[in-house]
Amino acid sequence: MKNNLIIFLLLLLPGFMVCQNKPLNKFYRQHKHQEGIKNAKLPGWVIRLGSKIARNKSESDTEKEALGLMRHFGKVKFMYAEEGVAIPAEKVSQLRQDLLENDFDDLIMIKSEGMNMQIMVQEYGDVIHNIMMVFNDSESGEMFFISAKANLSLKELSKLLHKEMPDKLTPLFDVEEEEPADVVL
Repeated sequence: MKNNLIIFLLLLLPGFMVCQNKPLNKFYRQHKHQEGIKNAKLPGWVIRLGSKIARNKSESDTEKEALGLMRHFGKVKFMYAEEGVAIPAEKVSQLRQDLLENDFDDLIMIKSEGMNMQIMVQEYGDVIHNIMMVFNDSESGEMFFISAKANLSLKELSKLLHKEMPDKLTPLFDVEEEEPADVVL
């Protein structure tokens, strides 16, 4: 009986893994079959294999370290369109709201006239588990969406960034921390 239960749980495990990002999966499914949109899913082993090949061909130590971080990536989904196909801004806003409700945080958000670019991450502790990027330009009709599962340590990422850009990561100005206010009861 124990063996049957274990086998049953192992069979359900992939279903639980797929369902962990319902907003991303829903957005991808809704838009991937629209006319003019191209999409693909790449399993994690393809990403890791490609990064190993690129790492071996790389000459720069920094490139090798950056490509080494790709070993922490899993399945990647992406969609793109160039020919006047755009996802309505309301749909992108709804995706952002849904992701915020599912423990995602904004990493970068740029809005300018008809262009909207967002990068969001889902992290637990100091490990990034999911990364999502959407670029949507309603004027030119260009759209790009990428979603990746990851197990990327922020310590490794920051170590690489500090090595590559030590002077660019210094604050532009210093802000003194305020003393905590006395609590009056």
